[in-house]
Amino acid sequence: MKDVVHNPASPSLPSDARQALAVSAPRMLPAPIRWWQEVSELIKFRLTLLVLLTTLIGYCLGSGHPIDGLRALHAVVGTALVAAAAAVLNEVIERRQDAQMARTRNRPIAAGRVDGLHAAGAAVASAAAGVAYLALFTNFLAALVAAATLATYVCVYTPLKLLSPWNTWVGAISGGLPPVIGYVSAKNAVDETALFLLALLFLWQMPHFFAIAWLYRNDYERAGFRMLVVVDATGRKLTSQTVFFTSVLLLVSLWPMAAGTTSLPYSLGATVLGSLFLWTAIRFHNGPDRATARALFFASIAYLPLLLGLLVLFWK
Repeated sequence: MKDVVHNPASPSLPSDARQALAVSAPRMLPAPIRWWQEVSELIKFRLTLLVLLTTLIGYCLGSGHPIDGLRALHAVVGTALVAAAAAVLNEVIERRQDAQMARTRNRPIAAGRVDGLHAAGAAVASAAAGVAYLALFTNFLAALVAAATLATYVCVYTPLKLLSPWNTWVGAISGGLPPVIGYVSAKNAVDETALFLLALLFLWQMPHFFAIAWLYRNDYERAGFRMLVVVDATGRKLTSQTVFFTSVLLLVSLWPMAAGTTSLPYSLGATVLGSLFLWTAIRFHNGPDRATARALFFASIAYLPLLLGLLVLFWK
């Protein structure tokens, strides 16, 4: 009996009881670890970390040399407050849908461990603090772009998920703005490089999102989300668009070469990375299944930091 109580995987328990124990198991951890797990789930830590990475990359490209480390930190802190707020507000709005999806039903708000009203209040305060922080310690333009990012993500993308497959396009716009926040924090101007960063992140997100949508299409359908893979059950529109956006991404990634802002090693690296990414997209299109979708997802995860690293390393 003692072994049954402490082992959620014990085959002597019914599957629903094992699942309940598995969900509650993290609550037996020390309080600081439990607190961090809840907070990281609320703010979508991995997504927020990616946002901050792209913000910092944007700042580095806009600042020139030497980089003002303190100002860069201000840009990252302000963006972090806004990004965390956006994640929490998204979870507040989608709490009912999250509760119906296997990959999200254990989120603190969906699972009922955190009160949605309290979370929304904290998120609004965080958003206001982040926008104000950027205005005070970087510039007004950065604060304006951050506010636009928040509004697009929370007020347009989130409700649109229940209405139209165009939600992915809108979500990719909001996801493409963080490097622009970083760039204008340093440059205080929107120019062709800022637009390049927006285009780069926008295009990258499309195959990345499409891979996720394919892997969790049953979840999305159950929750009532109008994703492209749900609206078009054959998946041909989704896989075709995956190849299209990955192809355009390869071309756009070479813009710095044409503009003369990077050296030859960047162009060679971008070509190789983009070609490999495109190859996984074509494989997914030719044989859409969980294996090719997962390969596309992991390719997208590897592609972005490698490309951004090349940008910073070889930026003139």
